[in-house]
Amino acid sequence: MKRMSADSLFIKNKRLLLAVLGAAVLFLVLFSLPVYQFTTDLYTKKSSNTFMGDERYTAARAEADAMADDYAARGVYGDVEVTEAVTLRTNSKGETTSLIAFHVTGTVTRSGWNFITSNLPAGKLLFVMLAALFAAAGILSITLPGTLARDPAHLDRTTVFLRQTACALALIAMLLVPVFHFYTVSLFQRQIINQLSQEPTQRLASLISAADAFLYNGHAGADTAALLKGLSQQALPSLWLMLPVLFAMLAGMIMLTKESLKRTLARGGLYAAVIVMCVIILYPYYVMLITAFRDNAETTDMYFTHIFPTRWVWSNITDIVQRNVPRFLFNSLLLSAGATLLALLCGIPAAYAMARMRFRGKSAFLGFVIISQMFAPIVLLVGISQLMTFLHLNDTIWGLMLINAAFNQAFAIWLMYGTFSAISPEMEQAASIDGCSVGGALWNVLLPMAAPGIVTTLIFVFINAWNEYTISTVLISTPVKKPITVGITQFSSFNMIEWQYLFASALLATIPVVILFMFIERHLVAGLTSGGVKG
Repeated sequence: MKRMSADSLFIKNKRLLLAVLGAAVLFLVLFSLPVYQFTTDLYTKKSSNTFMGDERYTAARAEADAMADDYAARGVYGDVEVTEAVTLRTNSKGETTSLIAFHVTGTVTRSGWNFITSNLPAGKLLFVMLAALFAAAGILSITLPGTLARDPAHLDRTTVFLRQTACALALIAMLLVPVFHFYTVSLFQRQIINQLSQEPTQRLASLISAADAFLYNGHAGADTAALLKGLSQQALPSLWLMLPVLFAMLAGMIMLTKESLKRTLARGGLYAAVIVMCVIILYPYYVMLITAFRDNAETTDMYFTHIFPTRWVWSNITDIVQRNVPRFLFNSLLLSAGATLLALLCGIPAAYAMARMRFRGKSAFLGFVIISQMFAPIVLLVGISQLMTFLHLNDTIWGLMLINAAFNQAFAIWLMYGTFSAISPEMEQAASIDGCSVGGALWNVLLPMAAPGIVTTLIFVFINAWNEYTISTVLISTPVKKPITVGITQFSSFNMIEWQYLFASALLATIPVVILFMFIERHLVAGLTSGGVKG
């Protein structure tokens, strides 16, 4: 890339700085303009059997106009207007009737400064947005003296760090624009309007008072709750125009910090995609975590009013402990560990024989292994039940252990067959030269090298056994012998679901699997190279 002269760099950086400054000024202009519009349904007059222009219509319209003039004279409801909606109906006699509804609405607009000066929680987001923006501008100004004629690649580390911090603050300000919009909608619709029919709380009373001061200048008083029921809000274009303006400001800051804007934006887009993917994946676990510590009233809140529990109910854990959940977890742990051990003990020799030995019917056997995966346990449920009864293993953990090991055996053999086939036979030949038997070569050489495949098989078999539900439901009738997948159904009945206990149990049920992954991941790499031939 051709290096620019000091004068050219000075002109370029000066233009970028002016662009950043212009974007900041334009943002403040947009911030001062109305960003949200609120419409309140002040009065409704319905007139049945009324047609346009008749006496009923004239009287009803005059009444609506009088009410509109009265509300407009108060000067606190914004632009007051009258709208009408006509509904045509046909009665049982085939006659057409008309219902006309007159709506008196008041519309007010509020700027970003109005939000900040209000006591509404949404105003705090805009305050943080402004603070981040001013902080970014301040930090950037600190790094300007003596650097406008220098290439970004030749800036010292302190200057680069400060400018990167300014870019991060500008990015935060830009991301807070959609966050502010969604939170404002949630605030008015979920936290205020939808809660008006519920039992009043101190927080709701505080929000209603703040909304009265914000929308009606504090003049609605006792009528605030009734007015808020007919409230609707809409984001204005000035709010969304802040996004491209802030993006232009961010791009200018990046070009003052980095050599390549395109590369930086591409990397930022990649990070954003990863973050979004992580949020999507982790969101169910977040819901499980916070619901496990909510009270029963909050778990049934269909509007999801509070992001976090208003009161963390730690007793939910002690309650499920008293209802045998630890026993269910122990049963699942015993069942999964036993089924995994049996599947590996039988699967490793079978997979080794498939990979190393030649015999008639080998291909047919491998095909049978694959075909056996087509049969779901529920198809064989009657036969399995009869077999377990005959073997006196019905209603026992050992019976479930054998069944889960059997249904996961084909998968274990096929997966480890591929692992053993990928290992060169020369490793066994070298071991035999050193005096190892076939069993010794398998134990000392092949198994350590096949550790990744064996661990993968262990994980899948353990999780399949841990999540098994259908067979356990049919074969286990004694409550204390139920695994966790069946045991937590006690919290779900015909007319009620105890969500807090259900999610608390699910939270505890994820712990053994997480510990298994952590333990296996630590020892996975160590098994890749151990057992190799001496050099």
